[in-house]
Amino acid sequence: MDETVLAAFAEKGLLPPKEVTHWRAPAGEAFSRPWGGEVISFLAFHDRGLGYPTHWFLHGLLNEWGLEL
Repeated sequence: MDETVLAAFAEKGLLPPKEVTHWRAPAGEAFSRPWGGEVISFLAFHDRGLGYPTHWFLHGLLNEWGLEL
């Protein structure tokens, strides 16, 4: 996996732009170990329409107003 694969997913709209979420490819890591403040995500999830967890504040607003994404 490298940055070009992630960039292709971003171009398809399956990942947010790198400038927004600051994603990175694991560079030579045998096991994925996230840095502080990072979340490990799998491309297969994004390929099937799943994404990053939303912020607790958004969940609260949706719940308060009875809305769903």
